[in-house]
Amino acid sequence: MIRTLAQHTHHITLAKGQTLCPACENMGLALVCQGTLIRQVGFHDGTVSSTELLFSDQFLFSGGTTSGADHNVCFRALEFTEIEWLGMDIIYQLCRENNGFLERYLEKKHRYSRMVEDHLLLRTILSKKEHLMITLAMIFSAKLRRNENAIKITIEELCTVTGSTRQYCSKVITELCQNGILINHYGSLELLDYSALKAQLGSDARRHYELFRAKPV
Repeated sequence: MIRTLAQHTHHITLAKGQTLCPACENMGLALVCQGTLIRQVGFHDGTVSSTELLFSDQFLFSGGTTSGADHNVCFRALEFTEIEWLGMDIIYQLCRENNGFLERYLEKKHRYSRMVEDHLLLRTILSKKEHLMITLAMIFSAKLRRNENAIKITIEELCTVTGSTRQYCSKVITELCQNGILINHYGSLELLDYSALKAQLGSDARRHYELFRAKPV
């Protein structure tokens, strides 16, 4: 199976601002090797909404096969991003040839779907500030695991992920900067104090944050 994976793995790089539609490429499974992606959903009226961020070592899945896929779902790179991916045809082949692969694949895909759903639900469960804080905590938690402390993201992009207005988001970021937790480089955010950022989480946000961190990969 490893030989099959090596032979059929595709490599793609995205510059900041470039988008990728997994369904259009007939992707079955993709791994973010480096960088940060923002998941965006296009609606029938032409509007676009962002749901969550994906970081290094996280998988992404297409919504289905080419004939019945979610072509309205794409991923935009917030920074230079490298992705390794397998086509849906190879996934089908691996499922036929390897006992247990289908079960593992569907389990990973189910966890990914739940993650997307959970991020959307948190917008309604948490207050505006709690949701913004948990988003920032998850961003920098993933960054720190890669020995990085900055994320190339604008206030507008952070607004789309959290569902906050630009005015409110700017106000909270300004407060965090004044408290020595972040530095706003106007196009990127730099973390100075992760413990202090986590301390900003309310009890509900902290509980959900710890549940997210405890989820198996």
